[in-house]
Parts: sequence; structure tokens; C-alpha cells
Amino acid sequence: MTQIEALKAIMKRNGGLLRPQAVVDEARDEKSPLHNAFEWDDGVAAEKYRLDQAQRLIRSFRVVCEENGKKVEVPMFIGLSTDRLGDKGNNPYRLSEDVARSQDLLAVAERDAMEQLRAVRERYSHLKRLGDIWTAIDSHK
Repeated sequence: MTQIEALKAIMKRNGGLLRPQAVVDEARDEKSPLHNAFEWDDGVAAEKYRLDQAQRLIRSFRVVCEENGKKVEVPMFIGLSTDRLGDKGNNPYRLSEDVARSQDLLAVAERDAMEQLRAVRERYSHLKRLGDIWTAIDSHK
């Protein structure tokens, strides 16, 4: 059985819904095709979870700034692609105000934002009612 087949079987047993807890429960069995997708060393898994919590904490802070005469709420900290180390859980963040003051960093942030928009488009390209939005994203180079 493949991982996809295992996930579909879980869905079938749960009324067509796939819940993460059901996946973890299924994966506990060492014979499950899902088993190797998880970290089973509790010490390693705990540290990864704490890094995830730290990321969520960092991303939770917002600051109000003025843009074009309007007050807008933005993330206080921002991660830039040029700062990424390859260690997904431990990449650095910068103060958004520092990024906004630097033309070079701001250009990176804008490129990153466009890349994220393109990724959203790819994920939701099947939703035809959003076609005008995809066209607008494509026209912004």
C-alpha cells in the first residue's frame, strides 16, 4: 500500500474526512506506509515542535504603520528568502521596519510576496472565478 492509498483508506473510514490525528494514529504502526513520514524520537520531535511554536510566536506579532495615508497592520517580523539557511525550522527574521527602510531588502520582500502569490495561484488555479486575480498576478513582473 502506498502513502496515498493509506490516506484514502483513512478518509474512507472517517466519512470522507482526513484528520491529522487519524493519520498520526495510523502511522504509529511500523508496518504502515505512513510511518517513515514522521519523527518518532520524542526528543527530536519535541525540539522540532518547539521551533514550530517559536515561528508561530514570531509571526503572531503585528505593528500598525501608515501607508499612503492609511493605517495598516503588518507583521512585526519578516523572513526573507535571501536569509534562509536551508534549515526550515530555524531561519532568521528581520524587523519589518528595517526591511521597509532598505531598498534592497524591500525589493527582496516584494519578490518573495510575488512568489507566494504565484504559489497561491498554483494551489488554487482550478478555481476559475479567480481568473482575473491570476491575470493580475501574471501581469506584475
